[in-house]
Amino acid sequence: MLRPFHSATKGFAEGRDTPTAYLDRCLAAIDAREAEIGAFVHLNVHGALEAAARSDARWKAGKPLSAIDGMPVGIKDLIETKDMPTEQGCAALAGNFPKRDSALVRALRNAGAVIVGKCVTTELGGAHPGPTTNPFDARRTPGGSSSGSAAAIGASMVPVAIGTQVGGSVIRPASFCARVSESG
Repeated sequence: MLRPFHSATKGFAEGRDTPTAYLDRCLAAIDAREAEIGAFVHLNVHGALEAAARSDARWKAGKPLSAIDGMPVGIKDLIETKDMPTEQGCAALAGNFPKRDSALVRALRNAGAVIVGKCVTTELGGAHPGPTTNPFDARRTPGGSSSGSAAAIGASMVPVAIGTQVGGSVIRPASFCARVSESG
């Protein structure tokens, strides 16, 4: 299971871990489970590795940009990113590539976050589900329109992913794909 990002940053500051090594663990989880879960519609491994390397240098110099510098993040495919298409789960938008970041993504990048990929959404954030399965039981639904984001977190592919909330779009997937502690 992926260690929470907030507990990894102490290792970054002390030189025992790096954002690149943390990202490598995320990418290994993606490699191991993505074919089964289908949480991502686009991945930008090359761009993520470059961003993580820049974060490594900042942490090594003792000058991280923020508390989330180096944190791998998934972005719901309703939100524009300059380096990946934004197709919104809609066949009519296949190949749509605005080549700009939304304000949210720009703020994440400015804080040093590492954008790993675009997470599956229902068509236009509505009712037609994408191919994502629940990370704990492929026979079950991952929830609503932020299903790719929730499944990516539930499967320990990334420590955080952005979703959007209108009518249960985050609440349902978060509850359907959450880890439940057996210790209570």
